[in-house]
Amino acid sequence: MLRWTIGIALLGVIGLIAWQELRYLSARRSLAHDLQPIFHSARVFHVVTFISVAGDDGALFAALRELRRASESSGEGRVVYAGKVVVNALASKQLVARFGGEVTWSAVLLTQFDSRAAAERVLASEGYRRALALSSRSYACGMQRSAWLGLGLPVVLLGKRIAQIVSRAPSHFPFVPAEPKPELEARAAQLLAAREYGAHALVVVNLLQRGTPENAAADARYTAEMFGMMAEGAHGPLHVGEAVPLEAGDSFDRVALVYYPGVQFFADMMRSRFYRDIVGDKQLADTQASITVPVLDRL
Repeated sequence: MLRWTIGIALLGVIGLIAWQELRYLSARRSLAHDLQPIFHSARVFHVVTFISVAGDDGALFAALRELRRASESSGEGRVVYAGKVVVNALASKQLVARFGGEVTWSAVLLTQFDSRAAAERVLASEGYRRALALSSRSYACGMQRSAWLGLGLPVVLLGKRIAQIVSRAPSHFPFVPAEPKPELEARAAQLLAAREYGAHALVVVNLLQRGTPENAAADARYTAEMFGMMAEGAHGPLHVGEAVPLEAGDSFDRVALVYYPGVQFFADMMRSRFYRDIVGDKQLADTQASITVPVLDRL
């Protein structure tokens, strides 16, 4: 009898984990239009590319299409996420120094290559350089992403959600508005103007430098609070990995692309008491944070 009970319990746990993984996979594919393979070799190498393009969406999409074509033409690369930047939330001190001022990024591409050597070949190719020349500024950072970490994060969020239910923790939703601030209201307006692309999904692209142990401890508190909210809202990290700087002098440690369920959700969160009370703990040494809406399905 005990064996049957244990077996049924294990099947229940496995079923719950499978349901959680499928739920997050569905959001990744249908809402964020993210094509990241769930399983991949440890050899694969990712590149996050920020570009700045003058002109309207037509010019931006033309530049993105050319970069996608150049990245994928050899068969060694595949664009797995493309996002139009709607708010450049935090400007990296490293990138400000590199470019002599803050750059208004227009879009971000995440490309998976078969290996770092394959990435270097493609990025150095004539076709890729011609495609990149359609943008006025660009910056690329490598990322070593673990497939197992990607699979594990939804399970961590599931565990937090179960703990919330068991402990009867108060809900994060609906968000309670904080006192209005002009800067936040302006950013919220920028977000809400992007409903055409971001009604159901928004992805924040982060390049992170950890800094001191005090910085890391403060950021861990912020992350724990955000994970609690994400667990309840069924969203969260799409891609997390170790940063691999491709240019001399850069010292980012981590790359994170985090999915939220649309521009309205993010605008409400950003203006909430919840976010106001925790955002002060986000104290990393350096951060590039660009808020994007998914556009890969349009390329």
